[in-house]
Amino acid sequence: MMQHSKVRNLTMDAVFLALLIVFAMVPAIPLGFIPVPIVLQNVGVMLISLLLGARRGTAVMAVFVIMIALGLSVLTGGHGGLAILAGPTAGYIWAWLLQPAGFALLARFVPKTDGAVMPNFFFSFALIFILDFFMVFGLGSAWLAHVAHMDFIKAYLGNMAFVPGDLIKVFLATTVATAIQSRVK
Repeated sequence: MMQHSKVRNLTMDAVFLALLIVFAMVPAIPLGFIPVPIVLQNVGVMLISLLLGARRGTAVMAVFVIMIALGLSVLTGGHGGLAILAGPTAGYIWAWLLQPAGFALLARFVPKTDGAVMPNFFFSFALIFILDFFMVFGLGSAWLAHVAHMDFIKAYLGNMAFVPGDLIKVFLATTVATAIQSRVK
């Protein structure tokens, strides 16, 4: 039985990694005033964070970052390579690596139903949005400000253009994750 569980988990991890890469095929929408485009890949990161837990989610994201470093075209726009991991958008990618552990840490403080990996819809939505708004935008803006020689506050405020779309993405990810969790039980 234990072997079946390991194979199932590895399969799920691979499926979510593949989904993250498939989301890269959706073209980015450039904003013009900030060198960070609107992408769909962060929905995949949210799903990974919601459903895989800290260890497995971080492991999947680490494999994703390694794939980027190796130059594989796994990011929106067909990008990859070490330069991406040091460029203007690198802070967002590094924040994605931390997001599953951040979600798991915050989720420890909210109630869950028996056997659930994640809290209920409301708490999951709130926690993912809080992580997106503070951790992902914060680390992304800090690195962007450093690389582009911008003021941190200006870089962070540039992220406010992402909030309406990210609210929709958080809703979508939380809805899908809640449905998957209810079916897996």
